[in-house]
Amino acid sequence: MGAMGSFSRFTWLLMGAMASFAGCAAKQKSAEQGAAAGGPGAAATSTVTPAPQVASGLYSADEALRDALSGPLEYVGSGPWPEVERLHACVFRNQRVVVVNAYCTQTESSVFRIDVYSPAGGHVRIYAEGKGPVSAQMRQSYFTFKALSEPPLDPGLSMRPLTLSMSFSELRDYDQKRYEAFLPACYGGTELDQPLGGCLGSLATHAAAWSDQHRAFLRHASDDWYSMMREMRRLASQYGKDIEQEEDDGF
Repeated sequence: MGAMGSFSRFTWLLMGAMASFAGCAAKQKSAEQGAAAGGPGAAATSTVTPAPQVASGLYSADEALRDALSGPLEYVGSGPWPEVERLHACVFRNQRVVVVNAYCTQTESSVFRIDVYSPAGGHVRIYAEGKGPVSAQMRQSYFTFKALSEPPLDPGLSMRPLTLSMSFSELRDYDQKRYEAFLPACYGGTELDQPLGGCLGSLATHAAAWSDQHRAFLRHASDDWYSMMREMRRLASQYGKDIEQEEDDGF
């Protein structure tokens, strides 16, 4: 495995968690490898309604996937994206959310990362890595599978709030500022088959509720997860681009 090429926000989160939870496994690094492209898939449609709040009060991975699959995805743009600047990301939106495929390549790699941004719900990131094309594998074959939830931006922050009408460059600028703001977050899952998890900052008291809410998803994934991967691979065959890969720790 090669060393990571970027110091991402999740590295900062994990450092904070290590200071609070003794015995947390040392963070290791993983690398991407090119592989064959995945197969097509279709997104479901449903009436647009606000997503319900989860027990933790945070936007959950299941909610984010349901919103991402709630209607046809419109292509917004593609190019470099914060934290994975040398990769090719593709951005889409529907009537509920903005969806970012961070590894939007013609040739599928052994990693998959999706970011879902909801103006009302906040931000969810889901990252998976295995020994081959991720869309061809089931959850049991992943050695890394993790999720992260962030709340909507605090109105007190001097940032333009997310809207579904933003252009690609506006969305990229929004994500860069969100990344630099070091927002409180809850996260969990496994990395290199080692468990990790916790909530930091003002969300520390939400850790148990968030873990309970995500336990089944992080252990087994879901039909919506597999549908989302297939849909992203289908769209990547149209909008993706193979370029020099940059290693990333997923968060």
